[in-house]
Amino acid sequence: MKKTLKIILLLVGTLIYTRCDDGFLNKVDQTSINSGSFYNTETDAVASVNAAYAHLQNLSLWARRIFFMLDFASDEIDPTPNTQGAPFELIQHTFGPQGNEHIDNPWQMFYKLIARTNITIEEVSDMDINQDVKDEVLGQAHFLRALGYFYINALWNGGPLRTEETTEINVPRASPEEIWTLIESDLTTAISQLPATWPASEAGRASSGAAEALLGKVHLYQEEWQDAETHLMNVINSGNYYLIGGPNDPAGEASTIDEAIEALRVNHAFDIKNNAEAVFEVQFQSGSGLSWNSTSATGRAEGSVRPQEYGVDGFSFYNAKPSDKLLNAYERIVPGNNDKGNVDPRFQAFFFTKYDTLVKGEEVIPYSDIQATAGYAWKKYQHESTVQDPNNASASNVNHDVIRFADVILMAAEAKIRQGDVAEAVELINRIRRRADPTATILPDISPSVSQEEAIEALIHERQVELSGEQVRRTDLVRWGIAAQNINNFQSNKHEYFPIPQSEIDANQALGPDDQNPGY
Repeated sequence: MKKTLKIILLLVGTLIYTRCDDGFLNKVDQTSINSGSFYNTETDAVASVNAAYAHLQNLSLWARRIFFMLDFASDEIDPTPNTQGAPFELIQHTFGPQGNEHIDNPWQMFYKLIARTNITIEEVSDMDINQDVKDEVLGQAHFLRALGYFYINALWNGGPLRTEETTEINVPRASPEEIWTLIESDLTTAISQLPATWPASEAGRASSGAAEALLGKVHLYQEEWQDAETHLMNVINSGNYYLIGGPNDPAGEASTIDEAIEALRVNHAFDIKNNAEAVFEVQFQSGSGLSWNSTSATGRAEGSVRPQEYGVDGFSFYNAKPSDKLLNAYERIVPGNNDKGNVDPRFQAFFFTKYDTLVKGEEVIPYSDIQATAGYAWKKYQHESTVQDPNNASASNVNHDVIRFADVILMAAEAKIRQGDVAEAVELINRIRRRADPTATILPDISPSVSQEEAIEALIHERQVELSGEQVRRTDLVRWGIAAQNINNFQSNKHEYFPIPQSEIDANQALGPDDQNPGY
């Protein structure tokens, strides 16, 4: 009965994937799978962990709601005339324990992800299959479970700790420390079982480098600086990753500002996926359509709505534009001048400016025509020149970064600064700056002789401008203790964490009013 329950949980609402030459996101016929035949073969084991990956693509996570939840509730987004309802609540910080779909649904989907990984870990552990395949499947499941629980801790400061799937829903809230312990154990297992790289047909699967990068981040969030540095530097020194356009790029190091802009664009382009700077990214695929069902992960919802939501005024949903504060954070030789050669090249790479043109059908539209009334628009995760059709979400197949190599470098720099290794940390920060501006005319190197406090300020700035719109800014500001100073409407001792959904408290009899986060 227990095994049948787990198989039902795995199959209902889920389209199972399997390995094939065209990549692991391709689908197989689910009708041939039943409780009597499943968990017998290597293909079954792989299909089980593939079902967990499907949750990442769901509308409640990286297809839509995660970037609403984390970008809108930071200082990176300004509203547009179209911004209303739940997204506007995030900007205004007027949300509560119920009614905001961009808080409630991610919570549910992270726990559904965790449930799928629990099933995989339990069932595949008992299978008599090739040990290498078994290790790879279990390593991925441990990574994905750790990823889910990382966000439960980072966004809600703990929740119910479920490590097996039963019909019991009444599970008490665990402390953040208990969850961090499980995450560290899962990631240590994943590092030992996962390969450093995957063949091209398996691109997008978690690697040992992704697991170690996440483990470094977990230690960083707990202010365990030495452990964070060790794991993050292991990833940096592995030789498996490099900055696109940086000194180790086999395609050549960028030497001009235009070359740097082109290299920076590669990280968020529609047609370039899983490059050497992608430590872990969520996979999206065009032609699959988009399901607006936010509660089930069928695997069919493989289009991302990010381009439509953050798109250009008049050609998309246009719910978000970069905040003036963010735009003004980019360094300039002459203040207020956003011309090439004067402003940080990342400004041109990450936002639509007067230098861009957009193509809609046969019409070529200078972005300067739009900028005159709408200002700047996000270019990260957008088509370079083709305007997205808001009614054709299936075309939005751009992958989404969860961990990017530049992020790993900057996290390692932070861990070093906190321990007083300022000169070494500054060298890491300068790697990011040199890739952005190989001429060093706009972004000169930071001096290795700066104070520890000055180095932290440089680190905070560099993370803001390099990782903008990548869902890291809000949690950075919270863990640094400076969110209230930077985010409008942010109340200290309340908004550090999102409210536990009231639906969870109502359904789970092991939870009560005291389990709600402070202030809600």
